[in-house]
Amino acid sequence: MIYKLQSNRVRRTYLGGKRIEKFTNVTDEKPLEALLSEDWTASVTKAFHGVVEIEGEGLGRTEDGRLVKDIVGDELKILVKLLDSAERLVIQAHPTVPFAKAHCNCDFGKTECWYFLDCGEDACVYLGFKKGVTRKDWEEVFESQDIPKMLSMLHCLKVKTGDFIFVDGGVPHAIGADCFMIELQEPSDLVVVSERVTPSGRVLPEKKLHMGLGYEKMYEVYDYTGYDEDELRQRFCPAPKDLGNGAWEILGEDLTDKFRMVRLEGNAKIAPGKRFTVAIVTEGEGKFCGVPVVKGDRMLVEEEVVTTEGGDDFKVILCI
Repeated sequence: MIYKLQSNRVRRTYLGGKRIEKFTNVTDEKPLEALLSEDWTASVTKAFHGVVEIEGEGLGRTEDGRLVKDIVGDELKILVKLLDSAERLVIQAHPTVPFAKAHCNCDFGKTECWYFLDCGEDACVYLGFKKGVTRKDWEEVFESQDIPKMLSMLHCLKVKTGDFIFVDGGVPHAIGADCFMIELQEPSDLVVVSERVTPSGRVLPEKKLHMGLGYEKMYEVYDYTGYDEDELRQRFCPAPKDLGNGAWEILGEDLTDKFRMVRLEGNAKIAPGKRFTVAIVTEGEGKFCGVPVVKGDRMLVEEEVVTTEGGDDFKVILCI
């Protein structure tokens, strides 16, 4: 069964979203100041803002209006997003599963990964501490809010269209401006933030900084492992693997047990091994499990074997 999905724009703290509209050919009618810089695809996760919440915000729906969570129950243990950054995101980190279970009353952390669909010429991301950074250093720079110094403690990696980066729980990071991506993650909205004010001047509520846990617990979320750049790239920037039958594994079980990502090209075939998966057509047009699809289509998939039919320019990202 293939369920095509509605647009599901979600408020964030950073500017962006225009490339989501271009990619999906869906213009959101909400005002620009709503900061609708993400689209949560097939989401069973509610959004957290640290302030007033909108009932049900974040939960995805099929084209016929059904809530995704009513279809999948508890069998979809991922969250897939389209994310478009018109400015740098704040420096942040996400809990691991053990921390989330112990302190957040949640069975999921927020390990994530990024597949870049379109990048500006100067696009970059900040990822992982450099060698020698300690928790004491991080506490001091948080108190001073010396943002250039904060950024200097992280590695800055240039990114381009087609790149992929994995981000384990606890690893500090910040997506730079001018990045449009698919983000695959655990199904939570748990985050701690190092900057009190966003790059475009929005003051963040205290609860958004530390998830309501207080600053002492906030510092415990960060993984203070230090890397040189070669170590960082080896750990978090895997090369795709040819699985045959037109399928390329972008992220596999050698890096995480949380989820997988596969790119299908042209005439492809794969058995996902999960009852429900999520698919996004990133290039061209063709058939997905016999259903006609075009670039920008997003689908909840309930199929034992997934197939694509199309030319060499037809590409689909499958999130498993």
